[in-house]
Amino acid sequence: MQHNMVRSILLHVLAIIACIIVVFPIAWLIIASFKTMYQIFQIPPPLIFEPTFDNYRRLFFGGQLMNAFFNSLSISAITVTVSLALAVPAAYSLSRLNNAVGRNVGFWIISVRMAPAFAVIVPYFVIMYYLKLIDTIWAVAITYLVFAIPFTTWLLKITFEELPKELEESALIDGATKTTALLRIILPNAVPMIASASILTFVLAWNEFLMAFILTSRDARTVPVLITALSGTHKLDWPIMAAITTVSMIPAFLFITFVQKYLIKGLTMGAVKS
Repeated sequence: MQHNMVRSILLHVLAIIACIIVVFPIAWLIIASFKTMYQIFQIPPPLIFEPTFDNYRRLFFGGQLMNAFFNSLSISAITVTVSLALAVPAAYSLSRLNNAVGRNVGFWIISVRMAPAFAVIVPYFVIMYYLKLIDTIWAVAITYLVFAIPFTTWLLKITFEELPKELEESALIDGATKTTALLRIILPNAVPMIASASILTFVLAWNEFLMAFILTSRDARTVPVLITALSGTHKLDWPIMAAITTVSMIPAFLFITFVQKYLIKGLTMGAVKS
């Protein structure tokens, strides 16, 4: 009994420490976004200070933030939508190929996701340059899809393989086609993993920096690129960087909050075998 109590206390202490480690940087960013440059560099940091909204005023009325937000949202939405539209039929087909071809193609698809961005950024830049797509959201979205589609396909392939095949076989016996079985039987049962893949793809596209930095200059800049641009050459404008970082976290937090139950369920599918 005493051993269980000590173990419980230790687990609670570790959980509290982990929460502090996770929450502290976010709390520091939010607090810093309401400070002036002088207040941020005060030592020791003031616990009580007069907050200022000048950083948010400069962001929202400067014209750059809203354009960067629109670009990030558009690119993320395109990436999620197109990757799901292509990954679902690809994953379903690979999950039903129980032979060497299916396994080799599946491994080749996920190996594309393993390639480092630095290895492909120059060819992508050259291709987008000749297609006259430099500094457009389409250039960034296309490059993101190259990595998002393999990732989504692999996740859904594993999910489709774990679903009971009796469900699909029953539908086929009743006269349904493969397409009908996929749309009416397989997909409804795979909603948690589809939602999880959508969330992960959205967050990856929202936070990606290197591709957007190389392929854009001004018109199609995303939020991470704008944060870098605001850093300046000779000094860092910490208050405004903290403000834009705080605002940039809101869409991802909202997205995850609304579909959190699907994310947890999707990531734990197949963890327990009956």
